[in-house]
Amino acid sequence: APAPQVARRTAQLVAGWQTVGFVHGVLNTDNMAITGDTIDYGPFGFVDQFDPDYSPNDSDAAGRYSYRQQPAVSAWNLRRLATALAPLGSEGGAAEAAAEAEA
Repeated sequence: APAPQVARRTAQLVAGWQTVGFVHGVLNTDNMAITGDTIDYGPFGFVDQFDPDYSPNDSDAAGRYSYRQQPAVSAWNLRRLATALAPLGSEGGAAEAAAEAEA
């Protein structure tokens, strides 16, 4: 089933980032792929001294793309994907897979 695989790949990617302190910086829906990859590494960075609110994106005053928010933003992006695919008759498990990735 593709939906759980996409969620799993995304969760593994973001977990790897969190492990090494990588912050994407522009984690919009159009910068994520169903392959579990991301593109457009604009203002990316690494947390040198632990700060969960660190964001390398100078235009991110709200902290949406901070280290702390990466898992939640990725899950939000997966839910948007599930919503977009729903009218196409995609698997009923798409929303559930996105929710599982958030957990």
